[in-house]
Amino acid sequence: RDDHGEGDEIAKIETLHDDLLRGQFSLFPVSISTPFWRSPRSKGLQARQQLQSLLRSKVARGKCPFAVSNTEEEQDVANHTLLFTSSLAAKAIASLLTAVLLNLFWFNEEGTSLSTRIQSLKNPRHRSNYIQSLILETERLSPPVVGIMRRTTQDIVLHSTGERTPPTLVPQGWDIWLYFLGAGRDHAAFGETAEEFVPGRYYDAPCSQPEGFAFGAGVKTCLGKDLMRMVATAVVETCIGRAQASKPAVPVVEFEGDGSRLPAGVQGWLGWQSKVRPEEWARDIKQLPTQRPRRPIMVKLKHQITI
Repeated sequence: RDDHGEGDEIAKIETLHDDLLRGQFSLFPVSISTPFWRSPRSKGLQARQQLQSLLRSKVARGKCPFAVSNTEEEQDVANHTLLFTSSLAAKAIASLLTAVLLNLFWFNEEGTSLSTRIQSLKNPRHRSNYIQSLILETERLSPPVVGIMRRTTQDIVLHSTGERTPPTLVPQGWDIWLYFLGAGRDHAAFGETAEEFVPGRYYDAPCSQPEGFAFGAGVKTCLGKDLMRMVATAVVETCIGRAQASKPAVPVVEFEGDGSRLPAGVQGWLGWQSKVRPEEWARDIKQLPTQRPRRPIMVKLKHQITI
């Protein structure tokens, strides 16, 4: 800890982030503040204001003394810092990597694991395309965040893809729950295999296939999308090893066994099993603030990573 109380500031930031996260995912999304009790939503809103103020002061302290003061720019930097210091980002990365690694080592396709299949590809472009397809398919079926709430700023009309279902009017000021998990398994968008894990779905023509909604869409697309995919790609390439001189890669690490003993809810989350009952999903998967197996999955490695 330095003379400026850096340790105290970090501890305060962690506490405020915890309050903010609880407010964002509270099952009681109403802001109530009384002298004797405050709702998690109310605490979260106040935590956000305090975080923005604290981070803005840190940005101002750390800037070049000769720089021209720009209040709007400082606020923008503080808002971005708030986003990237959130514990939700770390939880989301852990959630995505958990699903990617389980798919990589334990999904069995015609008696062969995906790690073995990728290692056998000598062409670097083919390897890269398959890894990207694996990651995109994992995002589609197992998005770290199940959904998000948005409030309409004007009247909007949601058009239905069904011929017999009329359009739906959503008035201004209404809250809409965007369910990423369900949207990624929509048969109208992804066909008969919408609920199945198909690792090569994006291999041949990734641009022609709709992606899932793990990072949102449109102008509200998550700023960390490309970074998350870079991290996932680097982890996969590190685990399976890199091919050299047109030779198959030598695996650096592998998981022993297979995923046949994974609970039904976990296999449903990954898309290995269809028609998993809601009670099995609730029993085996923790969905808030990010999706992950409710109980630890113990893995025995066959190789040690050496650096």
